[in-house]
Amino acid sequence: MITLPIKNLSFKSIKSLSLPFNLQKREKIIVGIAGALLFIFILAHVFIYPVLNHRDSLKRQIVSRSLALQEMQQLKTEYVTLTRNAHSNEVQLKSRPQGFTLFSFLDTLAGQSGIKQNIDYMKPSTSNLKNSSYSLSMVELKINALTMEQLVSFMHGVETSPNLIWIKRISIDRGEKENDLINSVLQVETFQ
Repeated sequence: MITLPIKNLSFKSIKSLSLPFNLQKREKIIVGIAGALLFIFILAHVFIYPVLNHRDSLKRQIVSRSLALQEMQQLKTEYVTLTRNAHSNEVQLKSRPQGFTLFSFLDTLAGQSGIKQNIDYMKPSTSNLKNSSYSLSMVELKINALTMEQLVSFMHGVETSPNLIWIKRISIDRGEKENDLINSVLQVETFQ
């Protein structure tokens, strides 16, 4: 095998380099092209493909982190809204009259709505809330033989009250005696 000093290496010296095989000029060109392709293939696998793969993985990371950022911004918006609502609810609860109870409020509202005589029963109950200084006060009331207008007026009084009261559940059925009258069972709740 012939070795050439690196200092004297030039295109002419590479061209005149003789291989240990007796190859024709055409075969030398084919072997040279194959060697060049092999060199390009190795160069691509060692340098180019890792750079492209790294760039693709960076693009995927950017997309996933952008989605995570959007989700965090959405959660932040929800948190701010919930915090504002909690503060507003806290103010409403503190602005209630001293000694406020849900039972007495509903009794007074029924009198104002003209349906107090239609109330069959009112069952109050209270349940403690975990990790809270408040408890959940609930009153279930059954109202018989009332018109739809009377029920709507009573429900409007409950839902628009500044005392943070809401109707959790309602069931309505036809009255037994008169078809235009209805019976209703409501569950009304608030925080105490």
